[in-house]
Amino acid sequence: ILGPRIGRFYDADGNELPEPHNFPPHSVALQVLGTFILWVGWYGFNPGSTLGISASGYADVSALCAVTTTLAAAAGSVSAMF
Repeated sequence: ILGPRIGRFYDADGNELPEPHNFPPHSVALQVLGTFILWVGWYGFNPGSTLGISASGYADVSALCAVTTTLAAAAGSVSAMF
Protein backbone atom coordinates (compact mmCIF):
# COMPACT_ATOMS: atom_id res chain seq x y z
CA ILE A 1 0.00 0.00 0.00
CA LEU A 2 2.81 2.40 0.79
CA GLY A 3 5.10 3.65 -1.93
CA PRO A 4 4.75 5.12 -5.41
CA ARG A 5 2.13 3.93 -7.86
CA ILE A 6 3.09 0.86 -9.86
CA GLY A 7 4.39 1.95 -13.26
CA ARG A 8 5.18 5.48 -12.17
CA PHE A 9 8.97 5.22 -11.75
CA TYR A 10 9.71 1.64 -12.89
CA ASP A 11 8.54 -0.42 -15.86
CA ALA A 12 7.05 -3.93 -15.65
CA ASP A 13 10.54 -5.51 -15.49
CA GLY A 14 11.66 -3.30 -12.59
CA ASN A 15 13.92 -1.05 -14.68
CA GLU A 16 13.93 2.60 -13.74
CA LEU A 17 12.22 4.88 -16.26
CA PRO A 18 14.20 7.91 -17.49
CA GLU A 19 11.23 10.16 -16.68
CA PRO A 20 8.26 9.48 -14.39
CA HIS A 21 5.12 8.35 -16.18
CA ASN A 22 2.23 10.83 -16.00
CA PHE A 23 -1.13 9.33 -15.14
CA PRO A 24 -4.33 10.86 -16.49
CA PRO A 25 -6.26 13.05 -14.06
CA HIS A 26 -9.06 11.59 -12.01
CA SER A 27 -12.71 12.51 -12.05
CA VAL A 28 -13.22 16.14 -11.12
CA ALA A 29 -16.83 15.41 -10.13
CA LEU A 30 -15.66 12.86 -7.56
CA GLN A 31 -13.06 15.31 -6.23
CA VAL A 32 -15.74 17.96 -5.71
CA LEU A 33 -18.08 15.41 -4.12
CA GLY A 34 -15.35 14.31 -1.73
CA THR A 35 -14.60 17.92 -0.83
CA PHE A 36 -18.24 18.60 0.01
CA ILE A 37 -18.51 15.39 2.05
CA LEU A 38 -15.43 16.39 4.02
CA TRP A 39 -16.75 19.92 4.47
CA VAL A 40 -20.10 18.70 5.83
CA GLY A 41 -18.20 16.33 8.11
CA TRP A 42 -16.34 19.28 9.59
CA TYR A 43 -19.70 20.83 10.46
CA GLY A 44 -20.56 17.72 12.42
CA PHE A 45 -17.20 17.69 14.16
CA ASN A 46 -16.45 21.34 14.98
CA PRO A 47 -19.80 22.72 16.21
CA GLY A 48 -20.86 19.30 17.48
CA SER A 49 -17.81 18.89 19.68
CA THR A 50 -18.26 22.44 20.91
CA LEU A 51 -21.77 21.61 22.07
CA GLY A 52 -20.47 18.42 23.65
CA ILE A 53 -17.95 20.14 25.91
CA SER A 54 -19.92 23.32 26.67
CA ALA A 55 -22.61 23.79 29.24
CA SER A 56 -26.19 23.98 28.08
CA GLY A 57 -27.21 27.33 26.68
CA TYR A 58 -23.95 27.94 24.83
CA ALA A 59 -25.36 27.49 21.35
CA ASP A 60 -23.86 30.85 20.34
CA VAL A 61 -20.38 29.38 20.78
CA SER A 62 -21.32 26.52 18.49
CA ALA A 63 -22.75 28.98 15.94
CA LEU A 64 -19.52 30.95 16.03
CA CYS A 65 -17.62 27.72 15.45
CA ALA A 66 -19.82 26.97 12.41
CA VAL A 67 -19.17 30.46 11.00
CA THR A 68 -15.44 30.00 11.54
CA THR A 69 -15.60 26.66 9.71
CA THR A 70 -17.39 28.33 6.79
CA LEU A 71 -14.86 31.16 6.64
CA ALA A 72 -11.97 28.69 6.77
CA ALA A 73 -13.43 26.74 3.84
CA ALA A 74 -13.94 29.94 1.88
CA ALA A 75 -10.39 31.13 2.58
CA GLY A 76 -9.00 27.76 1.54
CA SER A 77 -10.99 27.88 -1.71
CA VAL A 78 -9.81 31.40 -2.53
CA SER A 79 -6.19 30.59 -1.75
CA ALA A 80 -6.35 27.44 -3.89
CA MET A 81 -7.54 29.50 -6.87
CA PHE A 82 -4.50 31.76 -6.85
